[in-house]
Amino acid sequence: MNAGAPSARATVHGHCAEPGHGDNEGMAVAAIAFLLGSFVGSFLNVCIHRLPRNESVVHPPSRCYSCGTHVQWYDNLPIVSWLILRGRCRWCDAPFSIRYLLIELLVGAVTAAVAWLAFAPSHPWSALWADGAGLAWPWPQSIACASVLVLAYFLIVSVFTDLDHMIIPDELTKSMQVAAPFLAALTGANLAFGWLPIDLLMRIDGAGSRIATVGPFLTIAALSLVFLLASLPIAHRVYDRFCTGPMAWRKEDHQGFRAGVLWFVGAMVPPIVVVPMLIAWGDPWLQAVGVGLAQAVLGSLAGWLSLYVVGLLGTAAFKRNAMGFGDVKFLAPIGCFLGPVGVLYAFFAAAIVGTVVGIPMRLFHSKREIPFGPYLAIGAAIVLIWGVPLHHWLVGLVFGR
Repeated sequence: MNAGAPSARATVHGHCAEPGHGDNEGMAVAAIAFLLGSFVGSFLNVCIHRLPRNESVVHPPSRCYSCGTHVQWYDNLPIVSWLILRGRCRWCDAPFSIRYLLIELLVGAVTAAVAWLAFAPSHPWSALWADGAGLAWPWPQSIACASVLVLAYFLIVSVFTDLDHMIIPDELTKSMQVAAPFLAALTGANLAFGWLPIDLLMRIDGAGSRIATVGPFLTIAALSLVFLLASLPIAHRVYDRFCTGPMAWRKEDHQGFRAGVLWFVGAMVPPIVVVPMLIAWGDPWLQAVGVGLAQAVLGSLAGWLSLYVVGLLGTAAFKRNAMGFGDVKFLAPIGCFLGPVGVLYAFFAAAIVGTVVGIPMRLFHSKREIPFGPYLAIGAAIVLIWGVPLHHWLVGLVFGR
């Protein structure tokens, strides 16, 4: 079926026409984003504190954990209230952690940075399908900005809960596994590394026209999910045999592992089913969304399988649990936004950062154990911002072009 598909290179590298923002406009965007981000940071503080404790993030309202008094709205303004009250409760004078202030500042700064980059001319985060859908500036940039911010907030909450409790709550990872493919398809971030989904979704007929085809993509996706399901008995045997002593897996651990794999497989089915529908629809902009969604699926599978296989092989080789399953669940939604190439860069970047940080800690005999999740988040941020020029540099270095 000749679906009138857009040029692959135009789909990947083309950008919606947009006015570049000058210094004044850019500063205004960043300032507004910082303000909004600080309010989001206040809510993320609640998530970081309550999610690991299995508490609701909406009820009860914010309160002082020393005297139990509900914090009034005028004492709950981000940054300002903490500074006015000098980090103490108005009623009992108990100190509030400075981390509340620092996270509000961090989230505000991250929101401002993402907004600045998303609205920069020709930035690869732009929603590449939006031009064909008739959306003019600033909607493509706004959609891309909102999607990337969801990822950024997910990373921030995950990092701090992992640092505090050595866990990344399932409420975060499982919900993002479901939502991330569709959110990532609204941006161009996962297409910035090149050709991978294009040749799986398009072929050239005898007349030189591009024809939509989803057979190879569906084959790869289906084989990946079948492999995961078939590997469950092997994984059970590996972790049961080689994780001994204090690290021995209980029956509940095996059940949780199996449930996590089944959840991920189920989360991948809807986007895999939607991709051929979008490709066959005929409209070029819908096909562009389909290509982005396919790339998100492949990125998620690459993120999951890379750590999943490393965990199995490492556990068998070193006779101890080599990879936290929470990290596997964490990297999968990140892969949606980075694509299968970008997520592997993030994995290697995380390993490098972990080595750079870990060696001095070992030399100074630090007993502080830092989980791998924060390193994965740092690797994802590095790739999201600088990954494309790094990729082109490496391609030029290896292939001389």
